[in-house]
Amino acid sequence: MTSKSLLTIPILLWLTGMAAAGVISDKAGEAEKLLEAGDHVAALEALDAAADAIWTAMPLTIRKAVLVDSSSGYGIYAPREEKPYAQEEDILIYVEPLGFAYGRDSLGGLQIAFDTDMSLVDEDGEEVLVREDFLSTETPVRYRNREFNLSLTLNLTGAPAGVYTANFLLKDRHSDKTAEFSVPFEIGE
Repeated sequence: MTSKSLLTIPILLWLTGMAAAGVISDKAGEAEKLLEAGDHVAALEALDAAADAIWTAMPLTIRKAVLVDSSSGYGIYAPREEKPYAQEEDILIYVEPLGFAYGRDSLGGLQIAFDTDMSLVDEDGEEVLVREDFLSTETPVRYRNREFNLSLTLNLTGAPAGVYTANFLLKDRHSDKTAEFSVPFEIGE
């Protein structure tokens, strides 16, 4: 690659960022005018278009990945106290991804879809378990939902007591975006 090519890449990225910033400020100004005119729904839709520009431009990002006792939906979870897991106890993880893409399901509706790889590392840093496509999920959605969560369950029955880290690679099926995250935990005697 020539030095001219190397210079072109940052300029293109800068111009792309400038274009997104223009869309965002334009939509914010439009939302403000709509709000002043009393058209609250249209004002929210304009701000939503600005948020969509940010969403589309951002990498796949993990906002939150926490150990939980239970989870039943976006933002609806009971955080786990910091204590070792019992030998036969499931390890539940609540995850909030951001910046994912939307695809189409077999009926033409919108869909959010991920594949997740997992590796388990012991306290010495040794990889003791690897699972490619540990979890695959497809969720049909009517709108471009941004409030979305994953619930991961690890069943490590028979694993020796110790401190572990579960490393995950979340792969968006509708783009080339990926995100890594890790969750440490302990299995007691």
